[in-house]
Amino acid sequence: MSKKLILCVVLALSLILVGTGYAYWTDTLNVTTKATTGDFDVTFVDLGAYAQYDNEYDPGNWSIIDGIERETTNWYVGADFFERGTNTYNDVFGKPDRRDEYYDEAKDFNSVEMDAELQNPGTPLGQDYPDYPYGKAHNYGDTISIELNKLYPGYAQAFRSDIINIGSIAAKLSKVDFKLSKIAEFDVTKATKDLIGVALLVQDENDVTYGEIVKLAENFDANDIFTLGGVDFVRLSALETKNVDIANNFILVPGEGGEHRADLFIGIAVDPDAKGEYTTGSTEVMSNKDDTKTQNKGIKLDITFGWDQFNEGNSPENITNILELQNKN
Repeated sequence: MSKKLILCVVLALSLILVGTGYAYWTDTLNVTTKATTGDFDVTFVDLGAYAQYDNEYDPGNWSIIDGIERETTNWYVGADFFERGTNTYNDVFGKPDRRDEYYDEAKDFNSVEMDAELQNPGTPLGQDYPDYPYGKAHNYGDTISIELNKLYPGYAQAFRSDIINIGSIAAKLSKVDFKLSKIAEFDVTKATKDLIGVALLVQDENDVTYGEIVKLAENFDANDIFTLGGVDFVRLSALETKNVDIANNFILVPGEGGEHRADLFIGIAVDPDAKGEYTTGSTEVMSNKDDTKTQNKGIKLDITFGWDQFNEGNSPENITNILELQNKN
């Protein structure tokens, strides 16, 4: 071997050793955390005049009380008048719409006009909610609008809707608020607020252990109420001064079958007032009240249902975790 070759080999080994002396072994560990947020969405579905289903009414139940004499249901319209079948939806006044039939029947006695709808309805629930019993073509919305015009003492009408949870988080009903306001083209008087009443019932459709959730009339005194057709109606004037209790810690659960689906029933009525407390009453009484204080008047009632996450107020106390060691002292 020549001396030149040996020198080259020694030089190469020296470079390798020098490189090793300046390197280190390294390694890493990773924690990957993924988090997404759900959605909180309680909504109305299936608005209808009471009773909307053929399995929901009994003979003698009313949908309208109007004082008109009929062959079989004197003074009232039967609950099955606006019937639309067990598995039909989105037809508030029956299938087909029977309002014109009612108007024709009542034309010699009253000029009442009625309308009710889900305002700004969302797209049908469709395949995302196959376990809800509403079908693919069912709309939903957060606001119900009911309009009744040209009412008179002794008139009442009832409506209903379902309340469901289409979000991913259980919700609890925390409060019900009422707000009265003026309709632009109409005056409103205290006598109007005394004469018009509302009935409200919210109940759990599926779980008898929860039962009635909101029973409006139970929150008010006898002088705040008038009774028509077996139903207690709370005078609108009373809603301005009292709070409404929620009877149960009602949890509206999302998911299969619409568990804890709620039924909402609402009625609007005008006090018959035959004794003449708010109007001139009947000819047997003929009080000195001024009927102009209640005729050709109008008022708007907004009912707001307040829903919280199921865990609102459920923050635990007097518990600990080793992570508290990282807290600031």
